[in-house]
Amino acid sequence: MTGDDQFEYNYRAIRELLLAAYSADELRALIVYDEELGPLRHEFAPNDPIVVMADKAIGYCTRRLLMEYFLELVKADRPLPYARVEGSLRGDGEGN
Repeated sequence: MTGDDQFEYNYRAIRELLLAAYSADELRALIVYDEELGPLRHEFAPNDPIVVMADKAIGYCTRRLLMEYFLELVKADRPLPYARVEGSLRGDGEGN
């Protein structure tokens, strides 16, 4: 258990973070080499654009209660874009 049941997430803000911080290839590389998120790579089609990949990553992490883990991974990998939106990623669930 990752503790994801403790938070409501602002999926719109998470999506915007991923779109601002990553290209499709960069997000794919982040996920492929991570032990917890590696299986997500099988949900990506070879030519998926970053918008589609971001939505698939959010859905996958939500279903598997890995969102908190994923956000920590993004924070470590892209600290500046993460810091810009950190306050809006969790909260009252607006934009979900």
